[in-house]
Amino acid sequence: MENNELQYNLRKFEEDENHIEYFISIFPEYIKSNPEKAKEILDLVMEIALNKEYELAYGWCLMYIGWYCFTISDYTNACKYRLDANEIFIKNNCVKGLIFSYNGLLADYTRLGNLELAIESGLSGIDLAEKENDEKALIHLMINTAIAYMDYRKYDEAKRLLNKINEVYRQIQGSELIVYYITLAEVEVISGDINKGYECCEVAIELIKELGCWIYECEILSIRAEANSKLGKNKEAEIDFEVAIKSAKSFKNIIYIVKTLRRWAKHYNRIGELDKAEKKLIEAFNEVNSLNSLLDKSEICYELNELYAQLKRYEEAYKFLKEHLEIEKEIFNNKSSSWLARLHNKEITREAKIYRELYQEIDLLSGIGKKFTSDLKIERNLEVIYEEVKELMEADVFGIASYSKEEKILKYDLFIVNGKRKNCGISALEEENFGTWCYKNKENIVINDMENEYRKYVPSRNKGIEDDNCNVKNIKSAIFCPIVVENEVLGILTVQSYKKNSYNKNTVKKLEILASYIAIALENAKLFKNIEYSATHDWLTDVYNRKEILKRGQTIIQNNKGCSVMIMDIDNFKSINDNYGHATGDYVLKTISNLMKKDIKGNGYIGRYGGEEFLIVVNSSNKEYVSVLANNIRKNIENYNFIVDSKKINVTVSIGVYNYLKDDKYFNKHIKLADEALYLAKLFGRNRVVNY
Repeated sequence: MENNELQYNLRKFEEDENHIEYFISIFPEYIKSNPEKAKEILDLVMEIALNKEYELAYGWCLMYIGWYCFTISDYTNACKYRLDANEIFIKNNCVKGLIFSYNGLLADYTRLGNLELAIESGLSGIDLAEKENDEKALIHLMINTAIAYMDYRKYDEAKRLLNKINEVYRQIQGSELIVYYITLAEVEVISGDINKGYECCEVAIELIKELGCWIYECEILSIRAEANSKLGKNKEAEIDFEVAIKSAKSFKNIIYIVKTLRRWAKHYNRIGELDKAEKKLIEAFNEVNSLNSLLDKSEICYELNELYAQLKRYEEAYKFLKEHLEIEKEIFNNKSSSWLARLHNKEITREAKIYRELYQEIDLLSGIGKKFTSDLKIERNLEVIYEEVKELMEADVFGIASYSKEEKILKYDLFIVNGKRKNCGISALEEENFGTWCYKNKENIVINDMENEYRKYVPSRNKGIEDDNCNVKNIKSAIFCPIVVENEVLGILTVQSYKKNSYNKNTVKKLEILASYIAIALENAKLFKNIEYSATHDWLTDVYNRKEILKRGQTIIQNNKGCSVMIMDIDNFKSINDNYGHATGDYVLKTISNLMKKDIKGNGYIGRYGGEEFLIVVNSSNKEYVSVLANNIRKNIENYNFIVDSKKINVTVSIGVYNYLKDDKYFNKHIKLADEALYLAKLFGRNRVVNY
C-alpha cells in the first residue's frame, strides 16, 4: 500500500467508523504476506479507534492483532486479544465478528493444547455461521474444527464434519477445496482407509498445481509420505518426506517442519531404524522451541520418552518424560486460566455475582490442582483432595475409584462418609450401578432427587444408590464424573449429599476441572512409576541394573553398615545359548533371578552385573550366615527343573563371596575381591561357593 493511499484511508476512518470495512478487507492478505507491515497499519488504526471511541472498530483491530500474534507463534497473546475482541462483539451483537473470533480462538486454543475449548469455540462459530447462512465461514470453521478433533484423537467426529461438508456444501472452490482434501486425506491416513487417504492426496496435489497454491505442498506431501510408509512404499515415503521438508522450509512453515519430522521419525520406527527416528525427533524438538506450541512440544517429549524406552536408554527416557509432564501441567493450568477468561467474558451478559464466585472457586481449584499434580505419590493426595472439595461443595460422601484393566474392575481408592474413611469394595463392569454407568458411557451423572431420578441410569434396580456396594443410605443428590486422559477413562469421581437439589451446572463444572487434575496426577504417577522402575531395573530379569546395584552398594559402605558381596556367574552359559538358543538363555536368566529373590527376600539387593553375572549385596557381614545363604542359592538353582522342549537341562552357578571389614571404604574393592573368589570357584571346577 502506497503511503498516500494509507493516509487517505486513515482520514476517511477518522471521519466514519464504518470505514473500518476497508481495513478489514486488506488485513488478511497483509498479515499473510507482510505481517510486520500489517502490524504497523494496525497500530495506526487502533490509535484512531481509541481516540474516537470506536468500540466495534477497536474490536476488529484486536481480532487482527491476535492474528498477527498467531503468525509469530505468540499464541497466549493471540488468545487474549481475540477473547477481548469476542467480548466487544458480544456486547455490540456483531455476529460477523463473533464468527471470526470463534474461528481465531479455535486456532489459538489448539496451539495452546486446550483442545476442549478449541472444539467448543469451533462449534459455537459453526452454529452462528449456519444461522447467518455464511457458507464460506461455515466451511472454514468446519474444516478447522475437524482438525481440532483430529488433534484430540476423535477421528469419527472429524470425519462426520468433513462428510457433512461434502454432502451439503458442494460449491467449495479454490484454496478451501485444497484444505478440505488435505484434511480428509489426513484423517483417512491416520485412522481410516489408507488407500482412500492416498487418493485424496493425489486430488489435492493436482489442485495445488492447477491453482499454484504451493504453500500447501508441504502439508500434502507430508501426509502422502505417511500413507506410503504405512503401505510399505518406503522409497516413495523417503522422497515425499525430503520434498515436504524442503517446501516447508522455503515457506518458513515451522508447524509443518515439526509435523513432517515427527511423521518421518514414526516411519523410521515402523521399519526398525531407531537411530534415524531419534535423529528426526531431536530435530523436531529443536524446531518446536521456536514454535512456542505447548501441544506440539508435549507430544514430541512423550514420543522421545517412548523411543528411548524402546532403546532401553532409560535416563534419557526419564528426562523427556519429566519435561512432557511439566508441559502437561502448564497446559492444565492454562486451561484453568482459559476458564477464568471465559467466565469474565460471560459476565457481560450474565449475573456478575454468580460468576465472580465461580471465578474465585475455579482459581482455588487451579491452586488445588497445582498442589497435587506436582506430587507423584498419588496416595498422599487423596485425602488432601477431599479436604479441599468439601470446602467447595456439599460432600457428605466423597469417593475416587480407579479402573484396573487387568481385572476389569472399578476399585475405590478413597471413599469417605461423614468425614470417615470406609472400605467400599469393587465393581465389575458388567454390574449395573452408577459408577459402572459413568465409566462405560464416559458421561457425568447428575442427580438432585434420588428417589425419582436414579432409574435413568440403573433402570432394573429397585433402589437408588443404597443398592450400590458402598451402601450409603439416605443419599438425595449425587454427581459421578469420569476421570479422563486422552479419551481413556482412568476412573470415576463422586460427591454425594443427604439434601435434595445440592448440585447445579457450576458444581459439575468445578468437579470436571478437579477430575482433569486428578487424571493428570494419576497418569503422572503411573508413567513416573514405570519409567523410574525401568531406569533402575534390568528389563529382562526384573532385578536392579548394573548402575543401580553399584549405587546401592556404595551407599551402604558410606553409611558404615556391615554387608557382604556375592558375585554369581552361570556356569557354561554360552553353551546353553549355543545349544538351545537365546530364548532359552533368557528363560534361564529370568528363572535364576526369581529363585534368588526368594532366598534373599528383604535381606539385601540383587543386580544384573553384566551378561550372565549377578551382583548380590547382603545386609550382613557374618561370614557363616552369608556362606550358608550363598550355598542355598547355589543348591536351589542346581536342583531346579529347567525344562526346555519337554527335557530337563542342567544349570549350575559359581559364587564368589567377600565380607565387609570396617576399614573398607570403597565398594569397588568389595567387588574386586568377590570377583577373585569367583575366579577360584571356576578354577576349582564350578558349581561351588568360595569365600575370599
